[in-house]
Amino acid sequence: MNFLVLINSAPQYKYFYYGIGCALKRLGHEVYYAIDARRSCILEPLAALDCGSTTFFFDEYFKKNYEVTVSSSNGSSVTWGEYFFSEFDRFLTHDFNLGRPAGYWEKVHHCLDGFFDGLIKDQKIDAVIYENISNSFAFAAYGAIARAGKSYLGLMASRLPGRFEVHTSILSDELNALSVLSKHALSVDELKWYESYREGIIHITPDYMKYNNLDKTGISKLLSLAKIKHVYRLLVSWIKTEHFYDYQFGSPLRAIVKGLEVNLKRKVSAVRSVKYFEADETVDVASESEAFYVYPMHFHPESSTSVLSPLYTNEFNNILNISNNLPLGVRLYVKDHMSAFGFQASEFYRKVSALPAVRLVKPTQNIKKLMLKSKGLITVNSTAGLEALVLGKPVYLLGRVFYQDFPGVIKLKNFSDLPGALNMPLLDAEDIASYIVAYRRFTHEGDLRISSWRAKDNKYYDELASLLVSKVAEG
Repeated sequence: MNFLVLINSAPQYKYFYYGIGCALKRLGHEVYYAIDARRSCILEPLAALDCGSTTFFFDEYFKKNYEVTVSSSNGSSVTWGEYFFSEFDRFLTHDFNLGRPAGYWEKVHHCLDGFFDGLIKDQKIDAVIYENISNSFAFAAYGAIARAGKSYLGLMASRLPGRFEVHTSILSDELNALSVLSKHALSVDELKWYESYREGIIHITPDYMKYNNLDKTGISKLLSLAKIKHVYRLLVSWIKTEHFYDYQFGSPLRAIVKGLEVNLKRKVSAVRSVKYFEADETVDVASESEAFYVYPMHFHPESSTSVLSPLYTNEFNNILNISNNLPLGVRLYVKDHMSAFGFQASEFYRKVSALPAVRLVKPTQNIKKLMLKSKGLITVNSTAGLEALVLGKPVYLLGRVFYQDFPGVIKLKNFSDLPGALNMPLLDAEDIASYIVAYRRFTHEGDLRISSWRAKDNKYYDELASLLVSKVAEG
């Protein structure tokens, strides 16, 4: 079979996915690579890939075809948001790459489609490999491979520790698979696993949260040797590459300035915002006597919201509208995401804490302990929703997510649905067991930590590659 592996600017993904590519070749398959920009050769040099005859760079294709007349896309079923919001969520959040000339993004769209359609046809690609469909580079590849009637395989860490997922669509294939898997009888071993998971869930953390290091706000992080090397390489890429055609990244010099600015602002905000969070003791006492729902804030920008729930990426708007639709006397406990604390300005936390229905809870609070005392969880599509169901609490869902059809989930069309939907009875643990086990069946055992790519041996990559090959064979 012929595989196309995608690589873009996500740190260290290049090395991890090259490891998968090498394993596929050891299994006798042909492997091609699509890289977003030549910048990659400087930031994360890998000569065997950077100079390989099977490696294709999109920025070079974009430059060559930039002046080609773009035909109208009238009649397309794909929206601007589906194609580009995952990028613009980053651009708007961090205020960069917003100065492109008129017509630039039409050209990006036209060239991305042409780049992937051509690659897939010319190299007779059977499957595209990347992470879940999290940005326009992946979305374009997914669209092209679908038009060719072939497979997309997206690797993603599971919400269950020590497991990962393989996605073949944005969400629909997973929902269909879970519906089928939930109808199968539970084995004795699966019931034992579920009971163990349910009993220990208060202290269980998904792998992607445990290892992401996004909760670090210290200045020392900016002065580490790795960061200094990264800044140096960005400067080199600014000099040596034509970043006009690097559509996802823009100017490397601007990236240095914005990266420093964002991290310094986060440090300042983290210090200035502490006073707006209620003391743990106050929350503990209040939660024993008052009626409340829990709302977990998301990390932004992130594909779970920008791809699956783009209407709900404004956290203040979410909190304001949820709290406005709660009955008088019922509170909303808003818990910041540990990985996101400080990225919002201190003014954001001041305004949230001022809302009459809101208690702003410290990011270090155990959300699962709060949920146990609550009337339920209101969320966009947080992992906390899955955990709330296991704890027997109803979930009021604004966005889209894999557990949206599980029992105990109330799907809201808009904020005004809340008053009529509240006070759903608590779940019986047995009602949800078959669905949680179905999700476990959908996942695969293994560590998908990209940052530990150096420690992974050929056996690890060979097993992962064999799994991916089997997924293509399935369908």
